Amino acid sequence: MLASLLAIFINGLCAPLVYRAVPRYAGLLLALVPAACFAWFASQISAVAGGEILFESFAWVPLLDVAVTLRLDGLALLFALLISGIGTLIVMYSGAYLHDHPQLGRFYAYLLIFMMAMLGLVLADNLIVMFVFWELTSIASYLLISFNHEKSESRRAALQALLITGGGGLALLAGLVLLGTAAETWQFSQLQAGLVQAHGLFPAIMVLVLIGCFTKSAQFPFHLWLPNAMNAPTPVSAYLHSATMVKAGIYLLARLNPTLGGGFGWSTVLITLGALTALLGAVLAIRQYDLKRMLAFTTVAVLGQLTMLIGTNTSYGLQAFVLYLVAHSFYKGALFMAVGAIDHSTGTRDIRKLGGLFALMPLTGIAVGLAAFSNAGLPPFFGFIAKEFKYAGLMEMGAVGWSVTLVMILTNALLVAAAGLIFFKTFFGQRGHWEGQPHEVSPVMWAGPLLLAVGGFGLGAWNQWPETWLVNTAVQAAASGEVDVSLYLWGGITPAVLASVLTLGLGTMFYFRADSVRALARRLGSVWEFSGDLVWDKSLKRLFQFAGAVAGLFQHGSLRLHMALMTLIVSISVLGGLLLMKAQPFDGPALSAVSLPGLIGCLLALGGAAGAAFMGGRLALVASLGASGLGLALFFVSINAPDVALTQLMVETLTVVFLAMVLRRMRGVPASGNNTRAMNIWHAGVAMLFGLAVTLLIMTAVSQPLPGDLADWFLANSLPAGYGSNVVNVILVDFRAVDTLGEILVVAIAALAASTLLGAGQLPEGKPRGLPEFGSLMLRQGMRPLATILLVVSLAILWRGHNLPGGGFIGGLVAATGFTLLVVTFGRGIQRGLSRIAPPTIIGLGLACAVGAGLFGLGAQVAFMTGFWIEPFGVKLGTPLLFDVGVFLTVFGSVMHMVRNLIGRTA
Repeated sequence: MLASLLAIFINGLCAPLVYRAVPRYAGLLLALVPAACFAWFASQISAVAGGEILFESFAWVPLLDVAVTLRLDGLALLFALLISGIGTLIVMYSGAYLHDHPQLGRFYAYLLIFMMAMLGLVLADNLIVMFVFWELTSIASYLLISFNHEKSESRRAALQALLITGGGGLALLAGLVLLGTAAETWQFSQLQAGLVQAHGLFPAIMVLVLIGCFTKSAQFPFHLWLPNAMNAPTPVSAYLHSATMVKAGIYLLARLNPTLGGGFGWSTVLITLGALTALLGAVLAIRQYDLKRMLAFTTVAVLGQLTMLIGTNTSYGLQAFVLYLVAHSFYKGALFMAVGAIDHSTGTRDIRKLGGLFALMPLTGIAVGLAAFSNAGLPPFFGFIAKEFKYAGLMEMGAVGWSVTLVMILTNALLVAAAGLIFFKTFFGQRGHWEGQPHEVSPVMWAGPLLLAVGGFGLGAWNQWPETWLVNTAVQAAASGEVDVSLYLWGGITPAVLASVLTLGLGTMFYFRADSVRALARRLGSVWEFSGDLVWDKSLKRLFQFAGAVAGLFQHGSLRLHMALMTLIVSISVLGGLLLMKAQPFDGPALSAVSLPGLIGCLLALGGAAGAAFMGGRLALVASLGASGLGLALFFVSINAPDVALTQLMVETLTVVFLAMVLRRMRGVPASGNNTRAMNIWHAGVAMLFGLAVTLLIMTAVSQPLPGDLADWFLANSLPAGYGSNVVNVILVDFRAVDTLGEILVVAIAALAASTLLGAGQLPEGKPRGLPEFGSLMLRQGMRPLATILLVVSLAILWRGHNLPGGGFIGGLVAATGFTLLVVTFGRGIQRGLSRIAPPTIIGLGLACAVGAGLFGLGAQVAFMTGFWIEPFGVKLGTPLLFDVGVFLTVFGSVMHMVRNLIGRTA
């Protein structure tokens, strides 16, 4: 199962390359992977039908007990076969339908990732993993619907679908979290109905889950996005309506029916909204003239019926659900692809301009006819069996079921009329007013629809096979108890048969009086005088206006006020939290002993901060902040933290140099804002409150007892396991090297971004540059030996860092300081002499060394970043040293790159 997901995902990533290499045969080649997945799932039919359930699992977030657990039972297998099988036909069909589109490779990628997401959704056994795939289907469908992004209607439809399904996804996430909490498990297979339904959170769980499912499966009132999604290319419409996206909500309703179903509330909501959605979709479908929109609204009608059938929770109802699910997937996929072929051949989808196509497109016509007959529920098609069982399932419910049956008879009669219009009006009758010259499409375009249409006939005529191998296991997975599955084409004269005859009779009448039915449907629609799309547009507009008004209250343009309010809120929150926790910040044993260096450092830091607050001028401000930083470095020395002190010293030095150079080149900005005495007092009060909050928070944190076993473990294992006596460095480059790798990656990304900003708008290469920053002759004479000493010291710090204070990060900062001093003294020329290798290359080498150090552990079949040691000539050498070299190079290259862009272009 996991191999199938990875194979389709990799296939999608490679799709653009395959299309560039062999554009003519890309669709056929890319279809091989989903076809192989379909073959594998088909090979599991006998095992699953025999009662076997396949599991695969691997850890994803072990600390949170989240694992990617995949489970293949009857329901998941049925959906997997539909997704991979129909997906294979859609991929091949897309190559012919969009053969002249310049971005077909990108389309293949979106389509295959969509397929992978849907497949992962139905296979996932973990609630959170399922939700990840759930959201991925929304994102992938957004990309597919907006594929023709140059059209405004495509962009609007994609945004509408994303907002509706994404909003429902947030509700679903909340429902799944509550469900996992109430059930005390995060696995679908371990959910217990009694435990969940007896929990106090059950009503909230049910409402939130239903909102998520209804938005995805386009149930009223969330049905708006589905017809508008027809602005996507036809292959997307065919796949989205037949086997993916809209079926995701239906799948989750069926999957959770044994857990959440059985009660009055669940059944009432599903039956009521499902029946309403079905009737609304059928009425709107008969009003359409565009074939794709007509098919889209019939999908809304069928989705409503599927939802309603799950809610019945009866034997016949659940069997009808599975039957209708399969039948609809077959005939709807066939009809959409065939309509795409018609549009491709004639240049129009307007039913008023079509007619007499059967003689010109016989194979496409046969596919449409067979699919339309299954849609109408004629024997011996699979759709006929589904319709019979649907009526039987409703009638099992008594009086309520009979009333819903009447609604379904009207609904299905309208669907019969729509199916008749699609087939007979398009392929027979008078010659249409075509925009192009109709012709039979290529075999790749008619083979898929014909195969699905014939499949709908075959499953109905030989229904014993699907009963045994597919329907039974899927029904058992969706039912609360054991269901006796028995399919038949003819069960005698029953009320369900009479309802079916009445449906066909009404549908035939509606077909022949289609214009009158359309006129009546329009009059009914004008009674409430509102359009769902109009409501959506107005609601979205009002939402943006409200958001703008709220933003206007806060985005007033005053940075001072922003900072003051943010600082005040943070301070109050921290102080309030400490009071609620009844924190004890003043714990005597946790306080450091008072020493003269520590006292001097604190006074220097305090004096620098006071100078920054009261002194004017930018350079004076930088100098004051630098003095404050040096005071902190002295304080770290006093508490025996030389590594931190060295880092602080180098960072402060570089910060002062950078800020001084930047501020010297900035134009003077006139004072702004309110500088009255009252405002100054307000700012001072906020600053003091913030200082108090941070101080209490830090003192509370350090007053808490450290986990003694962890600290003792590091101290005890630093030398024997990491071969280093500097515990801090051993932790950074050995025990917690993965964390450090992430940190230097952030440093590299930040440096690349900052260097771009520092170099923006400056003189291009080759232009006059002026003098270096400092032209002092004595400074130039003394700077070269000083920089050399700093470079040697940096290498010494790097080498000894595993056993004495130092390491790659500090060494990189020391080397970068020496380089920076040379640059500000000598200007651009010294850079060309010192940097034969471009700084981004040095950054890349550093990251490569860091990652390469971790690969040695993988080669030894242990965890990534596990230390690997050798001892040549009695010297202990290991991958932590290589990792530290990578840190050194990354830090050094990052500073070099920023300095080059700042000084090199302006010096």
